[in-house]
Amino acid sequence: MLMESGMSHESANAQSTFEVNKAVAAIALLVQETGASMYSVMKMLYLADKAHLEQHGRFITGDRYVAMKQGPVPSSAYNMIKHVRGEPVRRDGDETAMRYLACNVQTHEITIKEMPDLDELSQSDIECLTEIAGIYRRVGKWAVRDMAHDDAWEKAWRPNRAFQLFRKSVSMPLEAIAAEVDDTGELLAYLQNQHPGVAESR
Repeated sequence: MLMESGMSHESANAQSTFEVNKAVAAIALLVQETGASMYSVMKMLYLADKAHLEQHGRFITGDRYVAMKQGPVPSSAYNMIKHVRGEPVRRDGDETAMRYLACNVQTHEITIKEMPDLDELSQSDIECLTEIAGIYRRVGKWAVRDMAHDDAWEKAWRPNRAFQLFRKSVSMPLEAIAAEVDDTGELLAYLQNQHPGVAESR
């Protein structure tokens, strides 16, 4: 949806180590631009990551996605905000999130306690995040939710919905998300070169 003519790929791996500082900066930027609550921010992160994957061959924060009943969720960022909200979910870097962000346990509203350094984000990161924030402002949270409920989420969640009482989340493979934005096969070929063994498993 945000593709320009040609596709440029940054050297960073598409699915690498989760970068806490980038995630905190990305969340703060989306909150600053939209005032959205926790669940809408998670969906905007997914849409921004899809856009960045399409244009630059990597996710913004290196997060991994899971399908849940209400849509795709960036696993590490979601757990980080749940900890900020007061739940006993911990991971390395939560103290960073606690410094900059707060989340209301009733309304799920995220507030910025102190603005993090947006220099943690590259220019391309910021462009994708602000574009998705602009879409949110134009069409609203329900339309953004529908945009996030794409084929990659459907293919991961729908076959497992009978087990949703036992499994709250299902992994969303990187290739499935890439297929959502890849018209030519160029992105999938690039990702396969970055992940030896992926091509053989298809």
